[in-house]
Amino acid sequence: MTDILNTLRDDHANLAELLDAVERQLAVFDRGERPDYEMMQGALEYCLDYPDLYHHPMEDSIMRRLRARDPATAEAVGDLEAEHRALNAETRRFAAVIDEVLQEIEVRRDVFEAKARSFIQHYRDHMRKEEEVFLPAAAKALSPRDLAEIEAEVGRREDLLFGAAAARFEALRENLMKWAQ
Repeated sequence: MTDILNTLRDDHANLAELLDAVERQLAVFDRGERPDYEMMQGALEYCLDYPDLYHHPMEDSIMRRLRARDPATAEAVGDLEAEHRALNAETRRFAAVIDEVLQEIEVRRDVFEAKARSFIQHYRDHMRKEEEVFLPAAAKALSPRDLAEIEAEVGRREDLLFGAAAARFEALRENLMKWAQ
C-alpha cells in the first residue's frame, strides 16, 4: 500500500481515538456528572479543521481518480464528497450544542445526547465504509503513480493534533494521553 493510503488509515485510527475520548465524556454526562465540554469542543474543532482541510480533500481527489480509472467500483463506493459535507454539517450541529453549553445556555439533556451520539455514529460509519470499501478499491484500481500524483496535488500537512508540532491542540492532546493511561 502506498504512503497516501497509509496516511489515510492512520488518520482514521487517530480519529477513532478522538471519538473514543468524546464517548468517554458522554459516559460522564450519562452518569449525571459534568463532562469536559472544553475537550469535546477541541475535538470538534479538530474534526472541522484537519479532516475538512486535508484528509477529506485527499480522499475526494482519490475518488475522482477512481471514477476515471474504474467507474463501476467508484459507483459502488458512492458519493464520498456528499458524505464529507454531511459529516461537516453533523459536526457543526454538535459543535453548536457544545457552544451553547459553554455559553451557559440551557440545553436539554436528550438534545445534547442525541447530537453527540449522531456525530459519533456518523463518523464511525463513514470511516468503516472507507476502510472496508473505499481504500481497498483505491489500492486495487489506482497505480502507485496515480497515488503519488494525488499526494503531490493535495500536498502533505502536519496533523495538528497527532503530529509532532501539535501546538494548537496541545490541551486536547494532553487530555487524550491522560485518558489513554
